[in-house]
Amino acid sequence: MSVKILVVEDEDVIRDVAVDSLMDEGYECIEACNGAIGLDMILADPKIDIVLSDILMPKKNGIDMISEAVKGKSENRSIEFIIMTGHGGAEEAIDALKLGVLDFIQKPFDLDYLVHVVKRAEELINLRRSNQDYQLNLEAKVTEKTQEVQDLLVNLQMAHGEALACLAVASDYRDPETGNHIRRIGAYAHLIAKKLNWSDTRIDEILLAAPLHDAGKIGTPDLILLKPGPLDDNEFLIMKQHALNGHAILSQSDHPVMKVAANIALGHHERWSGGGYPHNIKGAEIPIEARIVTLVDVYDALRSKRPYKSEFSQEKTLSIIFEGDGRTNPSHFDPELLEVLESCVDEMNLIYSKWIDV
Repeated sequence: MSVKILVVEDEDVIRDVAVDSLMDEGYECIEACNGAIGLDMILADPKIDIVLSDILMPKKNGIDMISEAVKGKSENRSIEFIIMTGHGGAEEAIDALKLGVLDFIQKPFDLDYLVHVVKRAEELINLRRSNQDYQLNLEAKVTEKTQEVQDLLVNLQMAHGEALACLAVASDYRDPETGNHIRRIGAYAHLIAKKLNWSDTRIDEILLAAPLHDAGKIGTPDLILLKPGPLDDNEFLIMKQHALNGHAILSQSDHPVMKVAANIALGHHERWSGGGYPHNIKGAEIPIEARIVTLVDVYDALRSKRPYKSEFSQEKTLSIIFEGDGRTNPSHFDPELLEVLESCVDEMNLIYSKWIDV
């Protein structure tokens, strides 16, 4: 979708040159000769994406026009403002920055630089549109799938039945980790809980809840979920939403197992030392069940083959977890759980071997 630009400038020659240059680049341009007219056009035309404005103009200056436009536009409407001026001082620059102005162009300006600044604004607008479209689609998908989960759970009284219902929905999304990976995660978590001398009830709960740690990936686009390599920054931002999405879905149930599963979904990418997501909490702020899955999920990811890495041996995996490798650091994990893991590495290896990927 192309962007629409409003050029607000009281000097006819400068306005004409700017408009002609931008139209030569394929942009749709409209123009105004002062801030009062410019403001009316901004508020009347929701299709205006970029406003290129002078500061010193008759009837209404550029700063006042931008201030009133920001206050008067709808909350869900975004406009990129660019200032061009030969007279603005530090005070005007500060006022403009407070209003969210993207950039300043000093007169007399270079036309290539003008086009460069506008293209940068266009990139921001297109990225924002993509994110908005993604969020709208994601919200609809989460709502749809949440309703599916609720419908599946209506007549299920046992937690195991509820877990199967959630997994049945999640499996539709072809997550390549869904099969043996989730079986191993449940078994690892069950083992760690036993080593911690939890009650039988809590041990059984985490056995059923841990496999649902990535249930939120039902809302992750296949292009990202199935990408055969590392994600870029924007893709990773979208991927990180799965923790919030999983919690939103699993917290619909009041069953104890599903409450544990919701905690795991939300917290299994947090780190003991901080710096994780989605809430950047640390230490005991992270539920113990999520801390367990954080550790065993990393263990299993290191042991497993991925499109961008080969499987690691037991020895190399444990070396990375306990010593770090630049990406994974032992400070990411609960120290008590590291001690437990160290005491049962042979049993962890047996679990991996039992459900090894083929």
